[in-house]
Amino acid sequence: MRAAILLAAALCCAALAQAQERAPEPEIVAPPPAPADAAPRIIAAPSPAPTRRPRRAQTAQPGGEPDTDFPAAIAQETFAATSSYQGAEVTVFGYTPDRMRRGDVVVAVRGPPQTAVVRRKFRFLAFWVNGDPVRFEDAPSFLAVYSTRPLREIASPRAIWELRLDPAASARLVGATPADADASAYRRALVRLRRQSGLYVEEPEGLELDANALFHRQIKIPASAPLGEYTIEIFWFRDNRLIARQENTLNVARQGIERTIHDLATTQGFFYGILAVMLALGGGWASAMIFRKT
Repeated sequence: MRAAILLAAALCCAALAQAQERAPEPEIVAPPPAPADAAPRIIAAPSPAPTRRPRRAQTAQPGGEPDTDFPAAIAQETFAATSSYQGAEVTVFGYTPDRMRRGDVVVAVRGPPQTAVVRRKFRFLAFWVNGDPVRFEDAPSFLAVYSTRPLREIASPRAIWELRLDPAASARLVGATPADADASAYRRALVRLRRQSGLYVEEPEGLELDANALFHRQIKIPASAPLGEYTIEIFWFRDNRLIARQENTLNVARQGIERTIHDLATTQGFFYGILAVMLALGGGWASAMIFRKT
């Protein structure tokens, strides 16, 4: 019994000693009061830093507009069609901005648009008879396409069609075709006939880039091609995409007395007829006077 009392007393002494060893709680001291005439000081909270958006990489869009500042031109912009006119010959020259000769160049010479009529012949008994006409508008009277490689290897079929590098792309069908006929067959016939007459020319390897990425080509416009304003377009393709293009115009027109006679015949037909009759009568009278028998 005495041992239990002593043990309890020892435990109480140990608990008191441990409580005395604990650190005292900190004393809270209030700040001194501010003087009555002092204005309250307002401390603004710092503004949050603006959030930065990630910068997007500037990449070229494949469907963007091509560059029009392409270093290419033609040697002559006007050509006179006189009485000895045998056709025009124009020189196209330029260079590609890529000096490593990467990419391909295409040159297209397009004549003034005109209306074309195609008829299909069919056999009736022992005769060949022309069928109903099929009319095309805005068909190029002359088209020559020269390229460093075949067009199918340079651009997509859609780009060839939209840029009117295909001879059948510009011709617009007007009206209806016969019920048992296909419009594409008439379009192919138009291209075939114009190729046979030398008005549609295509040379897949008609251009060549030299060591300095320069190119030049002499293009012959036949005398059978109509006179007027010709459009010369130079395209630069790379990786099946149009990078740059340049457009020039060539005017093939009559000059001198030939132009005067043509304008008089087309604009003043009545007076031109009277003048022609008077010249014929005067020429006949003069020859009769010179070669008359005495």
